[in-house]
Amino acid sequence: MGLSLPNDHLIEGRAVNTLINKVQDMADHEGDFTTCVPHLSLFRRDSPTPSPMPVIYQPSIYMVLQGSKAAYLGKERYLYDPMHYLVSCVPLPLEGQILQASPDTPYLAARISLDTQMINELLIEMPLEPKPQPLSEHTSNALGSANRGIYVSAIHTDIQNTLSRLLDCAQSKEKAHVLGQLALKELIYHVLNDEHGTLLRSFACQDRQQYQIANVLQYINRHYALNMDIPSLASKANMSESSFYHHFKAATNTTPIQYIKTVRLHAAKRKMLFEQYNATAAAYEVGYTSTSQFSREYRRLFSVPPAQDARILTKV
Repeated sequence: MGLSLPNDHLIEGRAVNTLINKVQDMADHEGDFTTCVPHLSLFRRDSPTPSPMPVIYQPSIYMVLQGSKAAYLGKERYLYDPMHYLVSCVPLPLEGQILQASPDTPYLAARISLDTQMINELLIEMPLEPKPQPLSEHTSNALGSANRGIYVSAIHTDIQNTLSRLLDCAQSKEKAHVLGQLALKELIYHVLNDEHGTLLRSFACQDRQQYQIANVLQYINRHYALNMDIPSLASKANMSESSFYHHFKAATNTTPIQYIKTVRLHAAKRKMLFEQYNATAAAYEVGYTSTSQFSREYRRLFSVPPAQDARILTKV
């Protein structure tokens, strides 16, 4: 059942066009763009993605200004477009697919990386939690866990207006320096206070089990090359092994061991792309001890053997 909202609370076509024009001024060709506002990045694509592509979503708010995109977590689909934004509360291995884009009407999006310190500062000033609401129909087949580390929510007027001011800051170094952090803080405030903000809060509150899982996920993403097992990770989360396994899978829709494998494989691909590692060197660098196992698992995730990908990536 979709979320029903008053029309005057939803983003309007005129406001969308204003946002599109602001982004196009800064993203006038296909690519990824950093801005002078910390934590704010812009994206433009001129064609759809033929099929879902493996990617790790970092803790961020993702807002599409034009076009649409789907993120897949196992069998769950999260659709976001100019009427809906996506929040990834923790690092998650997903498959992403841009559904609508063309040279005349490119896919345009903004990503706001989540600042843990800023969230914690806001939560101190926001003791009351909003009442949890049913998840949007754009989050299909995703009701297996109320503690999943990802969700989609409708964009309301207050969020849209704040995003507009944030984009204004990104067009001026002076505004970015003076007002950028204020606009970021206001945007995160509205997201925390939105109908599904309790999900983001739960991964930021230190007395919640989701917070302990979030810390473990960050640890894995920083130290993926180390030997890890469920007992040691459960200990870091201050949980029993069975409780840790349950809460980990509830947040990520995957097992701890599979999550570690996926993070390592993405890290190997980045090393081949940006550091000119060959496949064997990348495998050992990210923690694999068997190159044959690395090759099998890499091909399963990315659909090509790592040696072939290495030759392609080092030519990019």
